[in-house]
This record gives sequence, C-alpha cells and structure tokens, in this order.
Amino acid sequence: MGRETVLEDRKQAGLAAEELLREGNRPRSHIIRLMEGFETVIFRSKFSKWPKKVETVVSVESRGKVAALLKRQGFNVRGVAKAAPLKEESQAHIDCTGNLQVWRVNDCEKTFLSFYEQCKFYSGDCYIFQYSYRGDDEENCLIGTWFGQKSIEEERSAATSLAHMMVDSLKFEAVLVRLYEGKESIEFFTIFQNLVIFKGGASTGYKKYVSENGTEDDTYSDNGVALFRVQGSGPENMQAIQVDTAAPSLNSSYCYILHDGDTLFTWVGNLSSSMDHGLAERQLDVLKPNLQSRLLKEGSESDQFWKLLGSKCEYPRQKIARDQESDSRLFSCTFS
Repeated sequence: MGRETVLEDRKQAGLAAEELLREGNRPRSHIIRLMEGFETVIFRSKFSKWPKKVETVVSVESRGKVAALLKRQGFNVRGVAKAAPLKEESQAHIDCTGNLQVWRVNDCEKTFLSFYEQCKFYSGDCYIFQYSYRGDDEENCLIGTWFGQKSIEEERSAATSLAHMMVDSLKFEAVLVRLYEGKESIEFFTIFQNLVIFKGGASTGYKKYVSENGTEDDTYSDNGVALFRVQGSGPENMQAIQVDTAAPSLNSSYCYILHDGDTLFTWVGNLSSSMDHGLAERQLDVLKPNLQSRLLKEGSESDQFWKLLGSKCEYPRQKIARDQESDSRLFSCTFS
C-alpha cells in the first residue's frame, strides 16, 4: 500500500485480496500487508528490478539550517543537528517462507489458533508453535514454546510436555526451543514477523488462577482503553506490546497506539525515527484496521489523550539504547 493511500482504498484492497483467495479456493494461503518503504526481501525478490535506496549525504551545515527552521516552527529538534550513524541490523539465519502453526495451552491441552489469531499472544498464557520449511536437502522443523511473563507454572509444564510429545511424534528430527516473553530471538520474530502481545490471558488455567486468587483480571478488551508500545527493527521484526494505560508508560524514543473503543490515537515520540513511524502505521492495520487514527506529536497532545491516560505527568524523555542481540553461545552439559 502506498504511503498516501486513503483508508477507504486500503479497505477495498484488503477485501479484493480476500475475494481472490475465496475464488481461487486457497484455504492455506494468507494475506500479508506491506507498506511503501517497508517491503520485505521476499516481496522485492519477485520483481526483476527494484530501485535501490540512494543515500543522501547531508552536510553538518545543512542539518543546522534545517534544525533552525524546524525550531522556528515550534518543533523539538533535539538530535536533528547531529544524526546518529545507522547500525547494521542482525539477520535471521532461517527461511521465513515456511508454514507456521500455533497453539495456545489450556490446562493440559492445546488449542489451535487460526491464521488471524496466531500472531496475537497474551502475557498470561503459554504457546506452542511449529514452523516447517524446506532446507537444502530435506524438510526442516522447528518446534518451540513461548511463556508469557504472567503465565502460570502448571501451563508452562504442560506446554513443555506437549512440545516434547510433538517432537517424538515426527518421523524426522526437529529442533526444540524454549522462549520467554521479552527474551525472544531474532529468528522467532522473523517467523512471526508481526507480533502483538496483550495483557492478561485467554487460557483456562490463567482464568482459573485469577478467580481463585482474587487478583484483578486486566485481560485486553477490544472496546476498552489500551496503550501499545510499537517496537522492532523493520517489517520482518516488529511488535506491539500492551503497557499500562498511564502517562509514565510513554517514552520519547518510541511510538504508541492508544485506543478507547472507536477513539484512536497514534503518539509519536520526539526521539523516534521515521522507521518507527512506519511500523506504527503497520500495527494500526493489525489492531484497528477499520478506524482512522489521529496523529499526535509529542508536545501537541489533546486533553482527551491525557484524560484516557489518567492525567498528564512526567515520563522518560531521554534517548534509550535499543537492545542488541547477544552473540550465540553453545554449551556442552554433562550430567552425573
């Protein structure tokens, strides 16, 4: 979708793509939405020619003039005059064109998730995923478990047991991995590409735990008030994480999505990049595809925005360093 396309055209394009799948009887196919400037490697490879990005060299003097102009117009220009060097992104060593299946763990059983639900996780649940892709000479399979930060121990144990059973049932060797919320690998994000993590849980075990312990159930509601932090390094690695609906959850280095039913805001931090803005646009298509968002730049928020967050108060405004993936390490263990 082009950057300047209107909401109605985006809706019609989505409907046309869905109609094409129905007419072609392609139940295993799925639709991937791409925004201009955020095309994936696989998408670009389908074209015989794709224009390369031209790096424009901007002098320090020119940056200073632009910064002065923006400052006169009332914009926050911290970080404009001195641009940070671009860092090379880590690349995943896995084919991302395979078949993905995801299950949510409910007590001691697993529930299969549809394509539209398999990239939407809850922090109080555990998940099992199976990713199959074609290797050089044979079919490769990756089976993994993902544990939400607030998932219960019983369902973590059940997820581990079920994953081992899946590995044992295969006729060929599979790789088994275990992942925790907030500690995911780049390969995991490459497989899922677009991940949304909601508060609360949808599993039977989580609901039972909340009921028995009398704790507050903060499970996400589509019609309620919710705040999401958008993060990632590109269209093949991006996430929307639900955070506390309060002003201290904001950070100038990120973009956020805030909604209350049909009211939708996109908040752009002064230290966020143009790539962050593009990722926020893409996440809107996932969270609220049929609503038009109101863009708010940091410092120009409306009273309604602060009211939804409880009140206006201080939040982190300093530049933060994004987490970099550590070098992989292999350990040999001996048990006696």
